Amino acid sequence: MASNPGLLTDWPWKKLGGFKYGILAPLVAHSLYSFATQEKAERDVTNFLVLPFLLSRMIHAQLWTLLSRRKTAIARNRITDKEIQFDQFVREMNWDDQIVMNGLVLYAGGWILPGASKLSIYRSDGIIITILLHAGPVEFVYYWLHRALHHHYLYSRYHSHHHSSIVTQPISSVIHPFAEHLVYFLLFGAPVTATVLNGTASVVSIFGYITFIDLMNYMGHCNFEFIPPRIFSIFPPFKYIFYTPS
Repeated sequence: MASNPGLLTDWPWKKLGGFKYGILAPLVAHSLYSFATQEKAERDVTNFLVLPFLLSRMIHAQLWTLLSRRKTAIARNRITDKEIQFDQFVREMNWDDQIVMNGLVLYAGGWILPGASKLSIYRSDGIIITILLHAGPVEFVYYWLHRALHHHYLYSRYHSHHHSSIVTQPISSVIHPFAEHLVYFLLFGAPVTATVLNGTASVVSIFGYITFIDLMNYMGHCNFEFIPPRIFSIFPPFKYIFYTPS
């Protein structure tokens, strides 16, 4: 919990515990049934791939976590030289809430947004637009949003929950109150929405973009430095353009 929890701190399905995956069950069942019963030309491959994609996100997180804990245990290139406390493990057990929410958004988006269903597997123009939107307006807004979250009012009500994890591990990157995640989803969802609306979105651009965000988050919170210091000596600006754990 944040030091002074604010509005919409808890996830809506908090009381469901491990049964929260049941929220996605009807959507997954509908997706599988539609794919199995429709003619090949009518099948929505995008909708069908949502479930495998969500599972890949969970595997991605666990692989980074296993690697990080191993590196932390053997103390090589460790950044914070402390052990992870039990209360942190408990606090971070809901790391997958954002994946459940991501599933709801992807399924709903396919029905609500015009052109969000039956996407092409690959389109280079959509990938380029996504990269430009992320590197430009999204990163700019995120920088100022992050600074605002460190203001004492928002920090005490929301962002302090994230910083309670002193010894970060990859899943620490997604430990935020529900309201904070809502804002992140709106911000990082902007390139996806834009490409869907202008008809350039593809399965690769959407799933690849989300995977890229996961990669940056997990890498930045893994608590061990895998980039040799000499890299920064050879090319000092590298530390300003690449998100490193240090």
